[in-house]
Amino acid sequence: MRHFFYLLLIAGLFPIVVVAQPFLNDSSSAFAPSEAHYLWPTNASSHLSSTFAETRSRHFHAALDIKTWGRRGYDIYATRDGTLYRMAIGPRGYGKVLYLKHDDGSFSVYAHLMSFNDKLQQYADSLRFAEDYIPSFDRIIKDENIRIEQGDLIAYSGATGIGPPHLHFELRTPSNKPFNPLLTNLSVQDHIPPRITGLSVEPLSPYSIVEGNKKVYTRSPKAQNGRFDFGTIEVTGPVGLGLNVYDQADKVTNAYAVYELSMSVNGQQRFYSRVDSFSYDETNQMFIDRVYPLLRQYGQGYQRLFIADGNTLPFYKTDGKQGKLNLPPGRHTITIKATDFFGNESEATVNLIVYEQKERIPVTPYSRFSLKQNFTPSIERWQWFNNWVNIPKKSFGSITTGIWDYNKVSSYQNFITIDLESLDNLFMNIPGIGPTIFHRMIPAQSGLITALSHEAMAIFPEDSFHDTVSVTMTAQQFRTDSVKVTIGPEVYPLKKSYQFRIKRDSMLTDTSKLAFYKYNDRYDTKYRITTRFTGDHIIGETSSLGTFVTMRDNTPPTLRGPGLTQRPDGQWLIYIGARDNLSGIDHKRTNITVNGQRGLAEYEPEERRILYYHPDFTPSASMDIQIEVYDQMGNKTEKYFQLSR
Repeated sequence: MRHFFYLLLIAGLFPIVVVAQPFLNDSSSAFAPSEAHYLWPTNASSHLSSTFAETRSRHFHAALDIKTWGRRGYDIYATRDGTLYRMAIGPRGYGKVLYLKHDDGSFSVYAHLMSFNDKLQQYADSLRFAEDYIPSFDRIIKDENIRIEQGDLIAYSGATGIGPPHLHFELRTPSNKPFNPLLTNLSVQDHIPPRITGLSVEPLSPYSIVEGNKKVYTRSPKAQNGRFDFGTIEVTGPVGLGLNVYDQADKVTNAYAVYELSMSVNGQQRFYSRVDSFSYDETNQMFIDRVYPLLRQYGQGYQRLFIADGNTLPFYKTDGKQGKLNLPPGRHTITIKATDFFGNESEATVNLIVYEQKERIPVTPYSRFSLKQNFTPSIERWQWFNNWVNIPKKSFGSITTGIWDYNKVSSYQNFITIDLESLDNLFMNIPGIGPTIFHRMIPAQSGLITALSHEAMAIFPEDSFHDTVSVTMTAQQFRTDSVKVTIGPEVYPLKKSYQFRIKRDSMLTDTSKLAFYKYNDRYDTKYRITTRFTGDHIIGETSSLGTFVTMRDNTPPTLRGPGLTQRPDGQWLIYIGARDNLSGIDHKRTNITVNGQRGLAEYEPEERRILYYHPDFTPSASMDIQIEVYDQMGNKTEKYFQLSR
């Protein structure tokens, strides 16, 4: 009833009907979470570490994360009656996880578990021992007809997959769409309003200016008496706002996502969003629901208060301008409200001073030569937007372009702006990169780009990008087995994986232990991408733009330890440190025995260790340990340890 009156209140304030909750349109049934009774799934706590639809590395968070206070071993209960539908064990992602299918067709998911109850653990062990001691599996087991009753102890909390210790508790509709578990009878104590920490202002045209610059601008507010004031910001041309905001609940310090956001301009509501449910097909649109340049560079989850081009999420109601602000000259008062699920609200204000657009300063083929020369630019440091790019003048003076229509080029302060929207196949000769062509990639079409040498190409399937963008490709060969491929700029997120193909050197006969690796500059790590070889090409497959280099991994993993530990459920384990600095551990090929008894080798990548598990293992006074570990390129390390209790 509370939600009904709350919706009426919102409808009265906002002339467009509020977003229909997607699960009510579930294709398989008129599913309604409020019609069923759910049990809180653990005795660990009634507090959350994360809420529904928070920002994750590549998607929206699809669950509630329940606090286990940094400990493992709390009871996990079935939230409703159902049948065990799916069971999985793996070193990443959800780790050890159970999926229950309820009698109305909906699902509950319990992830990052330490172990299952005795009956389910025996079943999981039987699968792993029967399949040649392979420690991981993911299996649909609905035909086993394992019935679970509400309140049954089904597992124990842990930190498998992605830690630290917590319970990932997820509810899904009959068509497998995750929805907010707080839409049911479940609840937490929350009397604390959201806290607003930052405002972003994005230029939405090549000629937009924000506080004297043509890039994304951010500002922190002044907070007083629960209100947040961003002061006055000067803009020219169309802009879009974003909000950095988090929520909190009683008796915990974790930061949560807010439930609702709204924005009004001069008292008229222009944007409203609320996330109750989403499809897994849509979850990577988190990249464009957030201000992606700030997310990628700083890890900050500013939420856009407008619908970015290419965004098809069902979260929003806006004016006819999608919440984008192209306001007339003058002073405009913007009011932003952030509300949590329990109705606690915070309000922020900002005054936009909008100026008339100034006459553009043209750049001619002659004036460009007066700019600084002999400078090696980096395209990743240019300010890339979907339809234009701002290039520092010292970089622009060092490149050659194939632009003949200089109406597409303008100058402002220390930047040259190129309007990319109608410049397909734009040629640039860039020091450090060489001659290259920027192609416009249209989401509704498959795309093909090639290096100028025609010895390298990238093949993008339809709907690889969220919106039309300009992308280029270069390839360099340093040795027979050393190739560098750059596909960029890296600022654009992708919806799908794509392939790139490089002509294989005729002298490359040995491809063993050779693969493409991408360097992640934010975390200072390299990670291997899918690589294969044909007679003519080296083929890489990836879901991101960037620079990829072939490397040969001839170094086996390193091992250290061992140690002995006992889980809260009483199970004894031996752990051995395992590290591989390039291709990574191949946990499925690990073989480990203790006193001649082979066990399962469970890999914990975040802890960088391998666990010896056998349900009948009891430590003895002296234990002989033999372990054989491979990396992803087949390099092997064998070691013998002796451990005394």
